Amino acid sequence: MKKTFLVLFLSLLLLPLASFDSQNLVGHPMPLIANKTLDGKVVNENYFKRHVTIVSFMYIGCMPCMNEISVLNRLNREFSPDPRFQIICVARQTKEQMMQFNSDDKTLFGKIRKALNTDSIEYAILPACSDEKSKMDSSGNHITMKSECNTITEKYGIDAFPTTFFLDKKGIIRKIDKGGPPDKNDTLFYAHLKEGIDVLLNE
Repeated sequence: MKKTFLVLFLSLLLLPLASFDSQNLVGHPMPLIANKTLDGKVVNENYFKRHVTIVSFMYIGCMPCMNEISVLNRLNREFSPDPRFQIICVARQTKEQMMQFNSDDKTLFGKIRKALNTDSIEYAILPACSDEKSKMDSSGNHITMKSECNTITEKYGIDAFPTTFFLDKKGIIRKIDKGGPPDKNDTLFYAHLKEGIDVLLNE
């Protein structure tokens, strides 16, 4: 019951539908994100070059997203010896929320992760939302945290969570999957992602 309540509560964070289908991005370079990962790495036009990259768009409380974390952790451990491979999740959360989620501290999002029996994330994390409640953009317009978070949905055509992009070593989006595994030990989902990674690494 407690787990169901949390899922229902967090489902209120669902985004509005994107204005275009993300599949339209297949065959094109990954649009710039221009932000920093949780560990301080800048995600710019060079970030996706010379690497096969899995990009997972997710948010806390989305159970398929939570299940996908375990699968991506396994793939990250398996492929991490290869410098040509990387995984990054683009989270519709703030930096503070993701730090809480990934810690063992008794914080709100740390408690949510444990209540949902979710693993911590072992790969790069890029928070899509500012920790500030509001700020000004480069044109002097007032941006609320909500509208800033929604920008990530609109820019990448995300209308389902998780959405997973497969990028080749030139930073070109080669395939996009929507949806995640029914549980965190799903072997079919793991095999599907692994096959897509192997194909791109062997090119």
